[in-house]
Amino acid sequence: MNHVMVDKKSPLMRSEVTGIGENIVLVPGGLTGWLSWVPHAEQLSRSRRVIRVQLISVELGLENSPLPQDYSVDFETSALANTLKELKVTIADFVAWSYGAEITLNFALNNPEMVRSLTLIEPPAMWVLRSRGPLPPDLLDDQRKIQQLDPGDITEAQLEWFTHFAGFVPADVDPRTLPQWPVWLRHRQSLRTGDVVFQHTDDIQRVRVFKKPVLLFKGVGSSKFLHDIIDILGEELPNARIERLPGGHAPHIVAMQQFMNILNKFLIDSQSRPLE
Repeated sequence: MNHVMVDKKSPLMRSEVTGIGENIVLVPGGLTGWLSWVPHAEQLSRSRRVIRVQLISVELGLENSPLPQDYSVDFETSALANTLKELKVTIADFVAWSYGAEITLNFALNNPEMVRSLTLIEPPAMWVLRSRGPLPPDLLDDQRKIQQLDPGDITEAQLEWFTHFAGFVPADVDPRTLPQWPVWLRHRQSLRTGDVVFQHTDDIQRVRVFKKPVLLFKGVGSSKFLHDIIDILGEELPNARIERLPGGHAPHIVAMQQFMNILNKFLIDSQSRPLE
């Protein structure tokens, strides 16, 4: 099994490459980062070349270093593109979660020729919601709260709010009582991105002409706005299907084997399709 490390600062993401075969890129969420994809990469690397990347925001958060002044969804997207160029990736399957799924959707719309297939788990693509009209008052209130996560230190109270906002934890459950809490706490400075997902804009018409196979996941019990985004993408993408799994905002972790079974079949089906 080959193993390549790229460890450079922005505009490159840290990356780890394992396995040999067709490229598959795993893009993580914005809290715990690439840690979440470790067991999936282990399985996938038995038959594929797996590229696991770390978001710039998570890496700098773990270092307790400030984000660049021009930080945005586009900044992370450019870092992803530069990293794949460094690794000589010309086409790949992409699997991405949460904030990483927002970044990967942006990358895919900008670089469709590099995408064999696209799997997205609950991207917080607020611009997709806005394609249907103004954001509801409760989500605008959440935007004001998430703006406070930039640029200072993230407190435990803010982390607790975020776990409810993102749908990791039901409203009536204290996240501090969960076994994941120490890991979340260690990564909490990754959340210093403020409201960049609200600020990012795009045109839904670009979704309508994206013809590559797309697999969309909802987590049962996650936040309504994330499910609404998945529903709109499912309606607008020409070649998409939606799957539901238990696990709130982390269905690929909570229901990992179910997720992997669905993903592997989707990847096989996508590989047999002619490239468009």
